[in-house]
Amino acid sequence: MGEEIQSAGTQDARSERQRVPFALAIVSTLLLLLAAVAAIGTTTGGVHATSERQLRVQELCGEIERLDEVLTMAASMAAASGEPKWRRQYDVSLAPLDAAIAELRAMSPTVFDRELGADTDAANQRLIAQELAAFAAIERGQRDQAKEILEGPNYAADKNAYAVGTARAREVMRDIAAYEYVVAERFGLSLLLGTLALAVVAGVAWLRVLSSSLAAHARAQMASARAEIELATASSRAKSEFVANISPELRTPLTAILGHAELLGDDTFPAEARADAIATVLRNGQHLLQVINDLLDMSKIEAGAVTFRPEPVDVAALVEDVLSLLRVRARSKGLQLERTFATPIPRRIATDPCRLRQILVNLIGHAIKFTAAGAVHVEVRCGTPVAGTPWLSIAVRDTGIGMTPGEVARLFRAFQQADASTERRFGGTGLGLAIARHYARLLGGDIVVRSEPGNGSVFTVTIAGEVDAAAGTWLPEGGDRERTPSAPMPDATVEGDDVTEGLRGARILLAEDGADNQRLLTFLLRRVGATVEAVDNGRIACERMNAADGAFDLVLMDMHMPERDGYEATRQARASGYSRPIVALTANAMSSDRARCLLAGCDDYLTKPVDRRALLATCARWARASRGVTASS
Repeated sequence: MGEEIQSAGTQDARSERQRVPFALAIVSTLLLLLAAVAAIGTTTGGVHATSERQLRVQELCGEIERLDEVLTMAASMAAASGEPKWRRQYDVSLAPLDAAIAELRAMSPTVFDRELGADTDAANQRLIAQELAAFAAIERGQRDQAKEILEGPNYAADKNAYAVGTARAREVMRDIAAYEYVVAERFGLSLLLGTLALAVVAGVAWLRVLSSSLAAHARAQMASARAEIELATASSRAKSEFVANISPELRTPLTAILGHAELLGDDTFPAEARADAIATVLRNGQHLLQVINDLLDMSKIEAGAVTFRPEPVDVAALVEDVLSLLRVRARSKGLQLERTFATPIPRRIATDPCRLRQILVNLIGHAIKFTAAGAVHVEVRCGTPVAGTPWLSIAVRDTGIGMTPGEVARLFRAFQQADASTERRFGGTGLGLAIARHYARLLGGDIVVRSEPGNGSVFTVTIAGEVDAAAGTWLPEGGDRERTPSAPMPDATVEGDDVTEGLRGARILLAEDGADNQRLLTFLLRRVGATVEAVDNGRIACERMNAADGAFDLVLMDMHMPERDGYEATRQARASGYSRPIVALTANAMSSDRARCLLAGCDDYLTKPVDRRALLATCARWARASRGVTASS
């Protein structure tokens, strides 16, 4: 825990350090954008404005000089010629001159008035007064008097004073405009330099962010590599553990099977011990088959290939069937296997009977396995919770060794057992309960465990399913007070007489390339009255089905044979018009294998190793169906 906290603290500190350059990069980038916009706007606008101002000052100064000359010339020409047009020219030029001087003064009033001065303004007023007096004399016909005014010393002095003052004012205004232009340029340049500085800061910040990101990516890759190494190590360890767990589960029954098979072949082996040897072979063979089935089921679960096929199920009959199957095992250990129907049980509940049966076999078998003395009790209840969906609850209670909370926690892990000691007193693959819980959840429920060391355990499985109300319920007398039902229980097994009747005289074509399996299946079928013709490949099977005398009631087709496999043989037979039942025989037990066989044209599907009762019941059913079709046709 301390290492996890320290690791979390280190990761938080590293994340905090990574956030600092990123925040700096973001802030500097935003400031860079603002500075760039300001620099561009200020530089462009300021320089443009000061440039226009400087140009306007020069234009106004030139206009004032021109208009001054026009006024002087108009007054002189009027005195010389006496023509009235010069007075009009004078009046026209006087207003623009005043406007130009006023606009120039408005640009910098204080500077202009200071440089122009009161003397210059007074001189200007006196000049205008003298020029107007000259024009009045001209209008009276006194041109000599007008000339005398315009050529007099007072006019010249005022003219000179005005010229000097206005020239000085115009020069200062030009200098001010030029200075403002330079200031605007320098300010814009400083903004550009600041922008470049911010660009450098932003670039450095983003380089740090990139460096940090690359470092984080490198750390992530290293972490991923470490995780892959750890996963590979864990996978290797899991494989080693799996091999270590499964090896004795395979070797132990095989040792018993091979050893007792050799004894049975020994002529010196006592005849009175042969029955026990045969029972040992069968018992260990069934155990080996269960191990293989568990492995296949777990592989289907991990591959996501497990499907849910609901159909109407008589739960009471199913429970009785499972109990009858396991009662022999319980009796061999001196245990009582009891059951109670605590509530009325619906005759039909929509669920998957195969999955439910396997759940009960695993739970009850687990209870028998871990109980040395006492009893295993199964209690069945049915009810409807608030949500309205009917549910079924089956509790399996034992008087076994019990478990600690730690053992319960790892109970449903694949390839693990509650008893994880090196002695492994109870054996097993550790798959049964993991498979049972997965199937219970697939059926809309779950499995919960209540256990105490030395006081046994209670495994309770719940499933959900719709109830067929029209089918009624099975009502035990006394409810949970009675341990045996008063109403008759339906029998889920096929009667021996029905099998014999269905197979007596039936013609069966057996396509099987394994000599041992061929002898076994032939013996089982002939023993109940069937006529069996055996072939060892799919090509011969097709020839026999298409032959004139190939009127078989049933074909048992092994799906893996030389020359032509069962899939191709079945397809060719169907393509040629063969319509009699074909039942697939295959060691492939996945749901996809069943679908493949049916898609090829088979009518049914049996897995190897073949269960004798399932084989005979399936063959009897299809033989009767084939004969019924033949009779009707």
